[in-house]
Amino acid sequence: MLSPKLQLLVSTVARLLRRGAGQSLQKVLRKQRSEDVAVILRHVTPGQWRPIFDACPDDEFRAEVLAEVDEQVAVELIANMPLERVVELFGLMDPDDQADILGSLDEEKQAEILAAMEADHGEEVEELLNYNEETAGGIMNPVFFALPRETTAEEAIRALRTAERVEMAFYIYVVNDDGQLVGVASLRQLVTTSPETPLEDLMTADVVAVNPEMDQEEVARLASRYGFLAIPVVDEGRRLLGIVTIDDVIDVIKEEATEDILRMAGADGDLLETGSSLRQHIRSRVGWLVASAGGGLVAAMLMGVFEKELAKILPLAFFVPVVIGMGGNVGTQSSTIVVRGLAMGRIDVKRLWRVIGRESVVGAVLGLIYGSLVGIFGMIAFSGGGVGWSALQLGGTVALSVLGSMTLAACVGSFIPLVMERLHIDPAVATGPFVTTAVDILGILIYFNIAKSVIPL
Repeated sequence: MLSPKLQLLVSTVARLLRRGAGQSLQKVLRKQRSEDVAVILRHVTPGQWRPIFDACPDDEFRAEVLAEVDEQVAVELIANMPLERVVELFGLMDPDDQADILGSLDEEKQAEILAAMEADHGEEVEELLNYNEETAGGIMNPVFFALPRETTAEEAIRALRTAERVEMAFYIYVVNDDGQLVGVASLRQLVTTSPETPLEDLMTADVVAVNPEMDQEEVARLASRYGFLAIPVVDEGRRLLGIVTIDDVIDVIKEEATEDILRMAGADGDLLETGSSLRQHIRSRVGWLVASAGGGLVAAMLMGVFEKELAKILPLAFFVPVVIGMGGNVGTQSSTIVVRGLAMGRIDVKRLWRVIGRESVVGAVLGLIYGSLVGIFGMIAFSGGGVGWSALQLGGTVALSVLGSMTLAACVGSFIPLVMERLHIDPAVATGPFVTTAVDILGILIYFNIAKSVIPL
């Protein structure tokens, strides 16, 4: 949700665009941060993207906006821009941001821009494009600050002051003559030690580094665990390739969390991107709903199997939504807890049965509580004011069914994502339609089989 300040800013920009007040728009944008302008672009129509972008104060500001906006917006903004102009703006951006935008272009346009860039710079970006976009190599910045181990603290501070571009000045990476990472020193260490102290006496030799093929989610998990502002990326020979900075880590955490939530709902992770079409929304969601529709048809067929029982004791039908609904809710809760626990490294897949056992016990306790409440309600509601033997049977059936449904739902909801994780399939796809459908079918089977056992039909 936008803050009141940003809501006012978006409405102000939209009003100025409608009035064609270009100069006023420039004055407003001149006082804003590039990150806020990127937010504005997400909340206006595509036809308003270009006028807002052109009204930005200068090219450096525009380059920052391009780096912050959704990739679809960035691609649209540079689509009809002269090649020289695109290269000029790219020259003001970090290589990893350039690679993100280029990765969203078609191969022909991508090759055209790379060919027009300076040789060294173009090769640097092209190397980033060779990595999978969801790996450490795909999100790393090849611009970093590294010095030889024999450099003194005073020389390091002087080098920092004269460096043209420093992505993460809080860390000074220490390398040997072969470019291999041998340690890291903090800016605080540099300014609090004697000037003649060499970096090898200051540095921490036990450096947490990642390889370029590591999944971005694991990189984010490491940064979160150790509280790093940046993590170095090294090759097999320990040569420093680049760094993954905290802003990219935050983006990864947001992206992965959003992706998991949407997948658990049976939707695609790209649906929240600016400019996604109605067709994309329909196409992404229609396939996932097949499982729900199929499960509903199976449940309906099962209800037909027990048609005679329903005809004899009509009140049984009134509690079908309760039994299925309570089971579905608990199953979704368990699967959500397990999926997020796996994503955050809080659940060890090797302890599969322990996790399933815990969730099953939780489901059983909750089932006992709510089964008792719903069973008592059933006895009172269908006893005509008194509690007769038939009412006791109905209440007992409902209570046992809720207990069984919720217990089994918790077991299924935790079991499926854990098994899928072991099979190296994203466990987020196991929730939503799959768990809910399975729980619905099992809930009906439990309910009517208990009913046949308890009530003479």
